[in-house]
Amino acid sequence: MSTTNSTLIARIAAVLAGVGLIAASMAAFTPARAQTTTADLQAQINALLAQIAALQGNANVSASVTFTRDLTIGSTGADVTALQNWLIARGYSIPAGATGYFGAQTQAALARYQAASGISPAAGYFGPITRANINSQGTPTPNVPDDDDDDDTDDDDDTLSGGEADLSDFDLVREESTGNEGEEEVAVFTAEFDVEDGDIRVERMEITASSTDDSSSQSPWDYFDRVVLFDADGDEIGDMEVDDRDAWDEDDDDVYTLNLTGLDYVVNEGDRAEITVAFDIAGTVDSDDLDQDFVFWVEDEGIRSTDAEGIQQYIGDDSDTVTFGFGEEETGDLTISSSTEDPSASILVADEDDESDEYTVFAFDIENEEDVDTLITDLSIGVTTGSGDADDVLRSATLVIDGEEFDGDIGASSIEFEDLDAEIAGDDEVTAELMVTLVRNAANVSITFDVDGAADVEAEGVDSGDDADVGGSADSATHTIALTGIAVEGVSTSQAVVTPGDTAASTYGTYTIRFEVEAIDDDAYIATTTDDSGTVGVTYEINGSTFTAETESAVLTSTADLENGFYRVDEGDTETFTLTVTLNPADAGTFSVELDSVRFNDDPSFTGSSAFTVDSGDQDFETDPIFIAD
Repeated sequence: MSTTNSTLIARIAAVLAGVGLIAASMAAFTPARAQTTTADLQAQINALLAQIAALQGNANVSASVTFTRDLTIGSTGADVTALQNWLIARGYSIPAGATGYFGAQTQAALARYQAASGISPAAGYFGPITRANINSQGTPTPNVPDDDDDDDTDDDDDTLSGGEADLSDFDLVREESTGNEGEEEVAVFTAEFDVEDGDIRVERMEITASSTDDSSSQSPWDYFDRVVLFDADGDEIGDMEVDDRDAWDEDDDDVYTLNLTGLDYVVNEGDRAEITVAFDIAGTVDSDDLDQDFVFWVEDEGIRSTDAEGIQQYIGDDSDTVTFGFGEEETGDLTISSSTEDPSASILVADEDDESDEYTVFAFDIENEEDVDTLITDLSIGVTTGSGDADDVLRSATLVIDGEEFDGDIGASSIEFEDLDAEIAGDDEVTAELMVTLVRNAANVSITFDVDGAADVEAEGVDSGDDADVGGSADSATHTIALTGIAVEGVSTSQAVVTPGDTAASTYGTYTIRFEVEAIDDDAYIATTTDDSGTVGVTYEINGSTFTAETESAVLTSTADLENGFYRVDEGDTETFTLTVTLNPADAGTFSVELDSVRFNDDPSFTGSSAFTVDSGDQDFETDPIFIAD
């Protein structure tokens, strides 16, 4: 508090003390009529002393206040402020502070004091019994804080400037029309108005509501847990727990009012005030409550502020309303889809004597399309092998979701992940990765993995426990299990149309696909033979128009050495291969060529060989289409 304010308060107190002596003299020397006047004057003096105590904040209050009238819901005045200060000093909390308005918070604090003092009924009504009890005790002396507590406070931040303010053009703007069970801070409406001629500080806001459906509960505390006020910058300027009857003032027409006091929202001259009202929706809203709506408004003087002249300014408009309803709690809406992290087709190299290394074989995305946290409880991944069962070749399986690992149980055709409790945050997307190891001396088979959201995933809302919607699907590339492995990488593709100068010769196309092969764990032998099908070194596929060949040929060359009709890639080395395909179609059409598979073995023979299958969607292994005339 400034020196000027302290001096002013001291002078006022001295004057009031003098007036108190006059009042005492009047009581001694005047008749009964004067005594009544003296009592009224003493009550006013007591009230003014209470106001001085409130201005002094935590300064020592030594004056004793005598209460002279009954107080209840709706009462206002300096004696209400004095009662509130008395209760707060005794430890009976009033969240809004000493506002001078006797509302639900003051009633609740007084009821707690009455119960603790043995006053019956403890209903929060300030009548003769409670008044006599408190008058007999005087005003307590609060603690005086260390002056250093205010060192970091900038007293100029809240200084108001200008003259008497003018508030106009009030508008209640709808925000959300519904809120779901358990949803927090749902913006319902924003109260806007213009501020002219001077700054203001908004100190109180009354929010009024009434229900529209007589067949459902009409009590707003059954639907709302908390109200929060935000300014135009999104900063919180006030909040209040509203899940109890005591928080709401009720009139005879089932109209309920929240009185939020102790606000400190400064709006500068020339700006437009914006106060957004948001509610936490109760988690107990059920299907029987979904038909209920509440109409909200701000009474004509429902917003109170003070301007730079110290004049209280009011605004509101009880004819401007918004309607708000309810929905069932969201549980999440998950979608499974292919991921860019999904590995390309590969060789999974088994070990003849032990469990294999761990391979990442499948990745898929899980997107939560609702703004509510969702829990995946169970998930199943399908497994398809070229022959035999999944548990004949897979030793272990681990699913990683957003960095958290889960172990699976491997069956004949699936991997089961039970009791995952993997949480997917609202409006979030995560990637799930499947990693496997192979059994010792695993059989040479192809293997793929898949997941179907509707059939294979069970999920629920974290808060609601109700089933969530799950859809979408994803499939892995086709991997090959083998004791010897190769890695195949695309290098380049090209294509060209050849039109011979001889008019009798046919037009044809040439297609070239260049790729690299790395041998893993052993030497790899790849036959020089090629075809569009069959057990050969390299197979390819013709895409586009229906192809009927007049002539078709293919040649495979490599930087690798030849051994018994096979190209040999030494263990750990990488060699380049070039597939050249010539197409002379019987009928004109547009055609492209795609590498289909590369067959390899650990010796120069086809017996026991394995095929590396290229992903059909991998553009690194497919030429561009070209038109070839007949």
